[in-house]
Amino acid sequence: MNAILKNMFLSVLNSQFLKRVVVGLAIVVAILQLSILLPKTLGRTDKMRDVYAYYLVKERIEHGRPIYLNLSKKGPHDSSLALYLYPPVFAGVLSLLPKMSFLTFARFWALLLYAAFWIYATTLGKLASGRFSLSTTLTAGLILFFFPGTFRALALGQIDPLLWAFFGLALSMPLFRGGFTMLVAIIKPWGIWPFLWSIGEGLRVWAGAITVLLGSALVGALAFGGEAFVENCRTWFTHILPSLAQGAWSPDNRSLSFALLRGAHSVGLWSYDGGALPLGARIWLLGSGLAGPLLIGWRFRRSSKNLQLAAVGCTAILVSPICWTTYLPALLTLAATAFHSKIHEAKEARLSTLTK
Repeated sequence: MNAILKNMFLSVLNSQFLKRVVVGLAIVVAILQLSILLPKTLGRTDKMRDVYAYYLVKERIEHGRPIYLNLSKKGPHDSSLALYLYPPVFAGVLSLLPKMSFLTFARFWALLLYAAFWIYATTLGKLASGRFSLSTTLTAGLILFFFPGTFRALALGQIDPLLWAFFGLALSMPLFRGGFTMLVAIIKPWGIWPFLWSIGEGLRVWAGAITVLLGSALVGALAFGGEAFVENCRTWFTHILPSLAQGAWSPDNRSLSFALLRGAHSVGLWSYDGGALPLGARIWLLGSGLAGPLLIGWRFRRSSKNLQLAAVGCTAILVSPICWTTYLPALLTLAATAFHSKIHEAKEARLSTLTK
Protein backbone atom coordinates (compact mmCIF):
# COMPACT_ATOMS: atom_id res chain seq x y z
CA MET A 1 0.00 0.00 0.00
CA ASN A 2 2.85 2.38 0.84
CA ALA A 3 4.46 1.80 -2.56
CA ILE A 4 1.11 2.43 -4.30
CA LEU A 5 0.67 5.75 -2.49
CA LYS A 6 4.20 6.82 -3.42
CA ASN A 7 3.52 5.96 -7.06
CA MET A 8 0.32 8.00 -6.98
CA PHE A 9 2.23 10.91 -5.43
CA LEU A 10 4.87 10.72 -8.16
CA SER A 11 2.22 10.55 -10.91
CA VAL A 12 0.54 13.71 -9.64
CA LEU A 13 3.87 15.54 -9.54
CA ASN A 14 4.64 14.43 -13.10
CA SER A 15 1.35 15.80 -14.44
CA GLN A 16 2.27 18.22 -17.22
CA PHE A 17 -1.07 20.03 -16.96
CA LEU A 18 -0.54 20.71 -13.25
CA LYS A 19 2.99 21.95 -13.89
CA ARG A 20 1.79 24.35 -16.60
CA VAL A 21 -0.95 25.75 -14.38
CA VAL A 22 1.44 26.35 -11.48
CA VAL A 23 4.13 27.91 -13.68
CA GLY A 24 1.53 30.11 -15.37
CA LEU A 25 0.27 31.35 -12.01
CA ALA A 26 3.86 31.90 -10.89
CA ILE A 27 4.57 34.05 -13.95
CA VAL A 28 1.50 36.21 -13.22
CA VAL A 29 2.54 36.70 -9.59
CA ALA A 30 6.14 37.52 -10.60
CA ILE A 31 4.91 40.15 -13.05
CA LEU A 32 2.62 41.69 -10.41
CA GLN A 33 5.44 41.74 -7.87
CA LEU A 34 7.94 43.43 -10.16
CA SER A 35 5.50 45.79 -11.89
CA ILE A 36 3.37 46.88 -8.90
CA LEU A 37 4.90 46.01 -5.52
CA LEU A 38 8.49 46.90 -6.37
CA PRO A 39 7.63 50.36 -7.81
CA LYS A 40 5.46 51.06 -4.75
CA THR A 41 8.33 50.13 -2.47
CA LEU A 42 10.74 52.31 -4.43
CA GLY A 43 8.27 55.20 -4.17
CA ARG A 44 7.92 55.10 -0.37
CA THR A 45 9.21 58.11 1.58
CA ASP A 46 8.22 57.13 5.14
CA LYS A 47 10.78 56.13 7.77
CA MET A 48 8.72 53.67 9.83
CA ARG A 49 10.64 50.64 8.62
CA ASP A 50 13.82 48.76 9.50
CA VAL A 51 15.78 50.18 6.61
CA TYR A 52 15.77 53.52 8.44
CA ALA A 53 17.65 51.95 11.37
CA TYR A 54 20.30 50.74 8.90
CA TYR A 55 20.57 54.24 7.44
CA LEU A 56 20.89 55.81 10.89
CA VAL A 57 23.75 53.53 11.90
CA LYS A 58 25.49 54.37 8.62
CA GLU A 59 25.18 58.06 9.51
CA ARG A 60 26.41 57.50 13.06
CA ILE A 61 29.57 55.86 11.80
CA GLU A 62 30.14 58.64 9.28
CA HIS A 63 29.88 61.21 12.10
CA GLY A 64 31.98 59.22 14.56
CA ARG A 65 29.12 58.51 16.98
CA PRO A 66 28.58 55.23 18.90
CA ILE A 67 26.46 52.66 17.08
CA TYR A 68 25.07 50.90 20.19
CA LEU A 69 23.04 51.89 23.22
CA ASN A 70 23.47 50.10 26.53
CA LEU A 71 20.67 47.51 26.62
CA SER A 72 22.10 45.40 29.45
CA LYS A 73 19.20 46.25 31.80
CA LYS A 74 16.43 45.88 29.26
CA GLY A 75 14.13 42.90 29.23
CA PRO A 76 11.76 41.32 26.70
CA HIS A 77 9.04 43.86 27.48
CA ASP A 78 11.13 46.73 26.08
CA SER A 79 10.79 47.84 22.48
CA SER A 80 13.95 48.11 20.38
CA LEU A 81 12.38 49.96 17.44
CA ALA A 82 14.87 51.93 15.33
CA LEU A 83 17.84 50.60 17.31
CA TYR A 84 20.75 48.89 15.58
CA LEU A 85 21.05 45.42 17.14
CA TYR A 86 23.27 43.48 14.71
CA PRO A 87 26.99 42.77 15.08
CA PRO A 88 29.29 45.63 14.00
CA VAL A 89 30.38 43.95 10.76
CA PHE A 90 27.06 44.68 9.05
CA ALA A 91 27.24 48.31 10.16
CA GLY A 92 30.77 48.45 8.79
CA VAL A 93 29.61 47.24 5.39
CA LEU A 94 26.88 49.91 5.35
CA SER A 95 29.38 52.64 6.27
CA LEU A 96 31.57 51.80 3.27
CA LEU A 97 28.73 52.69 0.89
CA PRO A 98 28.90 56.18 -0.65
CA LYS A 99 27.12 59.02 1.14
CA MET A 100 23.52 59.31 0.00
CA SER A 101 20.12 60.53 1.12
CA PHE A 102 17.78 58.21 3.00
CA LEU A 103 15.46 57.86 -0.01
CA THR A 104 18.36 56.85 -2.27
CA PHE A 105 19.59 54.38 0.32
CA ALA A 106 16.10 52.93 0.82
CA ARG A 107 15.65 52.43 -2.94
CA PHE A 108 19.06 50.79 -3.28
CA TRP A 109 18.24 48.52 -0.34
CA ALA A 110 14.83 47.59 -1.80
CA LEU A 111 16.42 46.54 -5.10
CA LEU A 112 18.97 44.46 -3.20
CA LEU A 113 16.25 42.69 -1.21
CA TYR A 114 14.13 41.93 -4.27
CA ALA A 115 17.22 40.48 -5.95
CA ALA A 116 17.80 38.38 -2.81
CA PHE A 117 14.19 37.18 -3.02
CA TRP A 118 14.75 35.73 -6.49
CA ILE A 119 18.16 34.33 -5.64
CA TYR A 120 16.56 32.52 -2.73
CA ALA A 121 13.71 31.30 -4.94
CA THR A 122 16.29 29.94 -7.38
CA THR A 123 18.06 28.01 -4.62
CA LEU A 124 14.76 26.63 -3.32
CA GLY A 125 13.94 25.37 -6.80
CA LYS A 126 17.34 23.71 -6.99
CA LEU A 127 16.96 22.11 -3.55
CA ALA A 128 13.52 20.74 -4.39
CA SER A 129 14.18 19.49 -7.92
CA GLY A 130 17.92 18.84 -7.91
CA ARG A 131 18.60 21.28 -10.75
CA PHE A 132 18.48 24.97 -11.62
CA SER A 133 15.69 25.91 -14.03
CA LEU A 134 13.39 28.83 -14.75
CA SER A 135 10.24 26.84 -14.02
CA THR A 136 11.43 25.68 -10.59
CA THR A 137 12.57 29.21 -9.74
CA LEU A 138 9.16 30.64 -10.68
CA THR A 139 7.33 27.96 -8.73
CA ALA A 140 9.49 28.51 -5.65
CA GLY A 141 8.99 32.26 -6.05
CA LEU A 142 5.22 31.73 -6.06
CA ILE A 143 5.36 29.80 -2.78
CA LEU A 144 7.81 32.24 -1.22
CA PHE A 145 5.67 35.22 -2.23
CA PHE A 146 2.69 33.96 -0.22
CA PHE A 147 4.68 32.51 2.68
CA PRO A 148 4.25 34.19 6.10
CA GLY A 149 6.89 36.85 6.69
CA THR A 150 7.95 37.46 3.09
CA PHE A 151 5.82 40.51 2.37
CA ARG A 152 6.62 42.02 5.77
CA ALA A 153 10.36 41.57 5.27
CA LEU A 154 10.31 43.27 1.88
CA ALA A 155 7.97 46.05 3.01
CA LEU A 156 10.02 46.92 6.10
CA GLY A 157 13.37 46.59 4.37
CA GLN A 158 14.49 43.85 6.75
CA ILE A 159 17.87 42.22 6.22
CA ASP A 160 16.29 38.75 6.38
CA PRO A 161 15.84 38.20 2.60
CA LEU A 162 19.63 38.40 2.29
CA LEU A 163 19.99 35.77 5.01
CA TRP A 164 17.43 33.50 3.29
CA ALA A 165 19.48 33.80 0.11
CA PHE A 166 22.78 33.08 1.89
CA PHE A 167 21.29 30.01 3.57
CA GLY A 168 19.79 28.78 0.31
CA LEU A 169 23.11 29.26 -1.47
CA ALA A 170 24.93 27.40 1.30
CA LEU A 171 22.67 24.38 0.79
CA SER A 172 22.49 24.44 -3.00
CA MET A 173 26.20 25.18 -3.60
CA PRO A 174 28.23 22.88 -1.31
CA LEU A 175 31.53 24.23 -2.63
CA PHE A 176 30.79 27.60 -0.96
CA ARG A 177 28.92 26.25 2.07
CA GLY A 178 31.42 27.45 4.67
CA GLY A 179 31.43 31.01 3.39
CA PHE A 180 27.67 31.38 3.08
CA THR A 181 26.85 29.82 6.46
CA MET A 182 29.42 32.11 8.07
CA LEU A 183 27.86 35.13 6.33
CA VAL A 184 24.62 34.25 8.08
CA ALA A 185 26.37 33.61 11.40
CA ILE A 186 28.11 37.00 11.55
CA ILE A 187 24.69 38.68 11.29
CA LYS A 188 22.33 36.28 13.08
CA PRO A 189 23.61 33.69 15.62
CA TRP A 190 21.39 30.88 14.28
CA GLY A 191 23.73 30.62 11.30
CA ILE A 192 26.45 29.07 13.45
CA TRP A 193 24.49 25.80 13.69
CA PRO A 194 24.46 24.83 10.01
CA PHE A 195 28.12 25.86 9.86
CA LEU A 196 29.02 23.57 12.77
CA TRP A 197 27.07 20.74 11.16
CA SER A 198 28.96 21.17 7.89
CA ILE A 199 32.55 21.30 9.17
CA GLY A 200 32.90 17.56 8.70
CA GLU A 201 32.85 18.14 4.94
CA GLY A 202 36.46 19.17 5.11
CA LEU A 203 38.85 21.95 4.18
CA ARG A 204 36.56 23.82 1.77
CA VAL A 205 34.11 24.61 4.59
CA TRP A 206 36.87 25.89 6.86
CA ALA A 207 38.48 27.85 4.03
CA GLY A 208 35.21 29.59 3.14
CA ALA A 209 34.42 30.43 6.76
CA ILE A 210 37.92 31.75 7.48
CA THR A 211 37.82 33.86 4.32
CA VAL A 212 34.55 35.46 5.44
CA LEU A 213 35.87 36.06 8.96
CA LEU A 214 39.08 37.67 7.68
CA GLY A 215 37.05 39.79 5.26
CA SER A 216 34.76 40.83 8.11
CA ALA A 217 37.73 41.86 10.23
CA LEU A 218 39.10 43.91 7.33
CA VAL A 219 35.73 45.62 6.81
CA GLY A 220 35.51 46.39 10.52
CA ALA A 221 39.02 47.83 10.59
CA LEU A 222 38.33 50.02 7.55
CA ALA A 223 35.00 51.25 8.91
CA PHE A 224 35.87 51.83 12.57
CA GLY A 225 39.61 51.42 12.98
CA GLY A 226 41.03 48.29 14.55
CA GLU A 227 40.69 49.27 18.22
CA ALA A 228 37.16 50.71 17.82
CA PHE A 229 36.04 47.61 15.92
CA VAL A 230 37.22 45.33 18.72
CA GLU A 231 35.43 47.55 21.25
CA ASN A 232 32.21 47.43 19.23
CA CYS A 233 32.45 43.63 19.10
CA ARG A 234 32.92 43.56 22.87
CA THR A 235 29.91 45.85 23.36
CA TRP A 236 27.73 43.66 21.17
CA PHE A 237 28.67 40.49 23.06
CA THR A 238 28.37 42.03 26.54
CA HIS A 239 25.37 44.40 26.13
CA ILE A 240 23.39 43.67 22.98
CA LEU A 241 23.47 39.86 22.77
CA PRO A 242 22.45 39.33 26.43
CA SER A 243 19.45 41.60 25.84
CA LEU A 244 18.43 39.76 22.68
CA ALA A 245 18.90 36.42 24.46
CA GLN A 246 15.97 37.36 26.75
CA GLY A 247 13.53 37.15 23.84
CA ALA A 248 10.74 39.60 23.08
CA TRP A 249 7.20 39.86 24.40
CA SER A 250 5.90 41.10 21.04
CA PRO A 251 3.22 38.88 19.42
CA ASP A 252 5.39 38.94 16.30
CA ASN A 253 7.95 36.79 18.14
CA ARG A 254 7.27 33.21 16.96
CA SER A 255 9.96 31.60 19.11
CA LEU A 256 8.88 28.18 20.38
CA SER A 257 11.07 28.43 23.49
CA PHE A 258 9.73 31.87 24.40
CA ALA A 259 6.19 30.65 23.69
CA LEU A 260 6.48 28.33 26.71
CA LEU A 261 7.33 31.30 28.94
CA ARG A 262 4.47 33.28 27.44
CA GLY A 263 2.09 30.38 28.03
CA ALA A 264 3.26 29.84 31.62
CA HIS A 265 2.74 33.55 32.30
CA SER A 266 -0.72 33.61 30.75
CA VAL A 267 -2.01 30.75 32.97
CA GLY A 268 -0.40 32.11 36.11
CA LEU A 269 2.37 29.55 36.47
CA TRP A 270 5.11 32.15 36.11
CA SER A 271 5.20 35.73 37.33
CA TYR A 272 6.94 38.43 35.34
CA ASP A 273 6.52 42.15 36.02
CA GLY A 274 9.03 43.60 33.56
CA GLY A 275 12.74 44.20 33.61
CA ALA A 276 15.47 41.65 33.01
CA LEU A 277 14.31 38.03 32.88
CA PRO A 278 14.88 35.90 36.01
CA LEU A 279 17.80 33.50 35.92
CA GLY A 280 15.57 30.42 35.55
CA ALA A 281 13.88 31.81 32.44
CA ARG A 282 17.25 32.70 30.93
CA ILE A 283 18.56 29.20 31.57
CA TRP A 284 15.48 27.75 29.85
CA LEU A 285 15.97 29.92 26.77
CA LEU A 286 19.68 29.11 26.58
CA GLY A 287 19.16 25.40 27.20
CA SER A 288 16.38 25.01 24.64
CA GLY A 289 18.37 27.04 22.13
CA LEU A 290 21.27 24.60 22.48
CA ALA A 291 19.33 21.36 22.90
CA GLY A 292 16.91 21.87 20.00
CA PRO A 293 19.45 21.89 17.13
CA LEU A 294 21.51 19.14 18.78
CA LEU A 295 18.52 16.80 19.12
CA ILE A 296 17.29 17.49 15.60
CA GLY A 297 20.78 17.02 14.23
CA TRP A 298 20.94 13.61 15.89
CA ARG A 299 17.45 12.76 14.60
CA PHE A 300 18.47 13.54 10.99
CA ARG A 301 21.98 12.07 11.25
CA ARG A 302 21.27 9.46 8.56
CA SER A 303 19.55 11.86 6.17
CA SER A 304 21.19 13.66 3.24
CA LYS A 305 23.59 16.45 4.17
CA ASN A 306 21.27 19.15 2.83
CA LEU A 307 18.35 17.80 4.85
CA GLN A 308 20.52 17.66 7.97
CA LEU A 309 21.72 21.26 7.59
CA ALA A 310 18.26 22.57 6.75
CA ALA A 311 16.70 20.78 9.73
CA VAL A 312 19.38 22.01 12.15
CA GLY A 313 19.29 25.59 10.82
CA CYS A 314 15.49 25.81 10.85
CA THR A 315 15.32 24.36 14.36
CA ALA A 316 17.86 26.93 15.53
CA ILE A 317 15.61 29.66 14.12
CA LEU A 318 12.47 28.33 15.82
CA VAL A 319 13.98 27.77 19.29
CA SER A 320 16.06 30.95 19.44
CA PRO A 321 14.71 33.47 22.00
CA ILE A 322 13.62 35.75 19.17
CA CYS A 323 12.09 34.42 15.97
CA TRP A 324 10.36 37.23 14.12
CA THR A 325 7.83 36.40 11.44
CA THR A 326 10.36 37.58 8.86
CA TYR A 327 12.62 34.66 9.82
CA LEU A 328 10.01 32.08 8.82
CA PRO A 329 10.64 32.00 5.03
CA ALA A 330 14.02 30.40 5.80
CA LEU A 331 12.01 27.32 6.83
CA LEU A 332 11.27 26.71 3.16
CA THR A 333 14.78 25.26 2.87
CA LEU A 334 13.62 22.37 5.05
CA ALA A 335 10.45 21.94 3.00
CA ALA A 336 12.44 21.94 -0.26
CA THR A 337 15.06 19.46 0.92
CA ALA A 338 12.41 17.18 2.45
CA PHE A 339 10.42 17.35 -0.80
CA HIS A 340 13.48 16.33 -2.80
CA SER A 341 14.09 13.45 -0.41
CA LYS A 342 10.49 12.24 -0.81
CA ILE A 343 10.72 12.46 -4.59
CA HIS A 344 13.90 10.39 -4.51
CA GLU A 345 12.26 7.80 -2.26
CA ALA A 346 9.16 7.63 -4.47
CA LYS A 347 11.27 7.11 -7.59
CA GLU A 348 13.26 4.37 -5.90
CA ALA A 349 10.03 2.67 -4.74
CA ARG A 350 8.61 2.87 -8.28
CA LEU A 351 11.79 1.44 -9.76
CA SER A 352 11.77 -1.36 -7.17
CA THR A 353 8.16 -2.18 -8.05
CA LEU A 354 8.92 -2.31 -11.78
CA THR A 355 11.92 -4.60 -11.34
CA LYS A 356 10.04 -7.16 -9.26
